[in-house]
Amino acid sequence: MNLDDDTTAEDLPAELMPVLTLDEAHQLLPRLAAVRDGGEPDRESAGYLLSNLAARVPSHE
Repeated sequence: MNLDDDTTAEDLPAELMPVLTLDEAHQLLPRLAAVRDGGEPDRESAGYLLSNLAARVPSHE
């Protein structure tokens, strides 16, 4: 599948639907990069992001 600049959430199959808004994704990227680079994770921020993601992702069951 080729995702170009004109692709919208409505165009994506269910397995590729965004879980985060664009703003949330921009907030998450530097936190992930800091952990990747060996930085200490911000537990408060990680807890907030984890609880929001968990609430949006369907269960495996």
